[in-house]
Amino acid sequence: MPTGASRSRRLLRRILPTARTRTCCWYHGGNWHAVTRLAVTALDRARREVVPHDELADLVDRYAQAEGTSEWQRQALESLFRPAVAVQPDGEGGYINGQHRVQALMDAGVRRTVVLVYRWPTVSP
Repeated sequence: MPTGASRSRRLLRRILPTARTRTCCWYHGGNWHAVTRLAVTALDRARREVVPHDELADLVDRYAQAEGTSEWQRQALESLFRPAVAVQPDGEGGYINGQHRVQALMDAGVRRTVVLVYRWPTVSP
């Protein structure tokens, strides 16, 4: 997978998403649109319920089970919320983790998903 995608490539995938399902790997083998809808909804729910960050992945898994998701969807959803494997932008247009997933998301034409961004706490006097 490329380390980054040009703006023109990202724009092209938004306008003309890949209609076919690729079978090259696990990441390209499922419905990322359904997964990202669940991810965004679950994150909004967690914010409303003020869920601590270390409990977020478990809450998302429970939510996915309650929604009756497939095993692939649950694993894909988990891959967006577990800190060890979550998509992490590097701040320079690339990713520290998640390049292949992002490629699969772009190929599917997904426009919105969740990513992990670390925010260091500020030191108070």
